[in-house]
Amino acid sequence: MIIYKKDYINIAYYEAEKLLEITWLAYASSAAYREAMLQYIEALQKYEIKRWLADYRQARVVRLSDQEWTREVWSALFFQQSQQLEKVARVKSSDISARISFENMFRYIDQSQLPYGFMEFEFYGEARNWLLA
Repeated sequence: MIIYKKDYINIAYYEAEKLLEITWLAYASSAAYREAMLQYIEALQKYEIKRWLADYRQARVVRLSDQEWTREVWSALFFQQSQQLEKVARVKSSDISARISFENMFRYIDQSQLPYGFMEFEFYGEARNWLLA
């Protein structure tokens, strides 16, 4: 079921798998990026989500001010709401600048301390298979 859709992002919830799938489709302005990121928090509050698939293959660079907002504001909200998660998979962007901006946002997070399994993938199918295994 599609729960949020814009030209630059699609967020779907699959109840049977308790899976939230986020697909970035293009560049998003600052306001659009932040609105979409807050939809993640709303979904965590509204749905029983155990698996999280973030598909960044088509994502583009995130502005420095939005990277800072993600680190300083959004990540605290996310970690408060994400305790029910069991697995999170991220499919990396094909755009090198987008990869760098994502790494800048999350380089200070010790992934071994996350309360859920986290893996990064180059390919969508591998990420989805890992989540559902």
